[in-house]
Amino acid sequence: MVAAQTIVIGAGPAGLGVAAELIGRGLPCTVLDSRDVVGSSWADRYDGLHLHTARWLSGSPGIRIPPSVGPWVSRDDYHHYLGYYARRRGVRVDFGITAERVDRVDGRWRVDTSAGSMACDHVVVATGLCRRPATPRWPGLAGFTGTLLHSAAYRAPGPFRGRQVLVVGAGNSGTEIAVELLDVGARVSVSVRTPPGIVRRSTLGVPSQAIGLAVHPLPEAVLNPVMGMFRRVSVPDMSGYGLPAPEAPYSQFLRTGTIPVLDYGFVSAVRDRRIRVVPAVKGFDGDRVLLADDRTCVPDAVICATGYQAGLESLVGHLGVLDGRGMPVAGDRTLPQPHGLHFVGITLTLTGLLHEIAGQARHVAAAIAAGPVGVR
Repeated sequence: MVAAQTIVIGAGPAGLGVAAELIGRGLPCTVLDSRDVVGSSWADRYDGLHLHTARWLSGSPGIRIPPSVGPWVSRDDYHHYLGYYARRRGVRVDFGITAERVDRVDGRWRVDTSAGSMACDHVVVATGLCRRPATPRWPGLAGFTGTLLHSAAYRAPGPFRGRQVLVVGAGNSGTEIAVELLDVGARVSVSVRTPPGIVRRSTLGVPSQAIGLAVHPLPEAVLNPVMGMFRRVSVPDMSGYGLPAPEAPYSQFLRTGTIPVLDYGFVSAVRDRRIRVVPAVKGFDGDRVLLADDRTCVPDAVICATGYQAGLESLVGHLGVLDGRGMPVAGDRTLPQPHGLHFVGITLTLTGLLHEIAGQARHVAAAIAAGPVGVR
């Protein structure tokens, strides 16, 4: 059995950030990733993706994203940045190795992998929020005769040129894909189950993320009216278009885990009737999609922008560290668990996940450096 002080599972921004901070403290670590490149989940996302968080608030610890890439970083630029970051900070990754199960054995951790078992004092789980695409099990789905794919498999709008497309889900990916589809003459509808919170990506040059960071410490009872006011001053009333503002936006976020939509085109496309908002999907019947208000539509293609799951159950679910939604049980802001098990980048936040990851990486590396392993 191979031994290491710290095993970091995942070579995305969270895993690279922790590893870089450990290396900077002179602490050995082993980074495992099942793929063959750092930040593979970013390389796999759709071509037109841009970060919804500001460049200056999205860098990993120690190296900023260069201003030359612009204020809103593209998928390719961000993926290139992660590769540069790993090289500059000396992070070596063991690619093609899948971590399968984590167990506590004789006072240490054992990580069973596709390449054998490894023992260590600390485990950092940094596999990301979007490990497993989630598609609802709608009645009749298997018999749908049109094209159906999850947004994880969507790359570019070209294949949908001139077609009738139903995008299911009005989160950031769904709304961005819907706007992209308009560029190739697709006739686009968006199915909405819970109307999302919507804010401008920036207002008067100030990113909404920066405002979120400023108000985040406020209690729920205060954040609800603050977020409601911000919606009213930045986004026109969308009630008549099927997108009413949530009555308690922060409470809705806590209940559903749905991040507000950062808009830069969706609102105007809906108001101009170029995108049609329809109710939630309740099932399929041949070529028809059945909607919650008993109407039907007959799209050529359905793109399910229905989110992802962290997919941690097989890895750590038996340790009692996950909640009912399969997310790490929250301790403090970096989600440490007893005896040296840590989660980084697997949390829902209104302050921007990449910004949060940078803080978590520093905090976890400092906790590991402080040793000895104990209950935190």
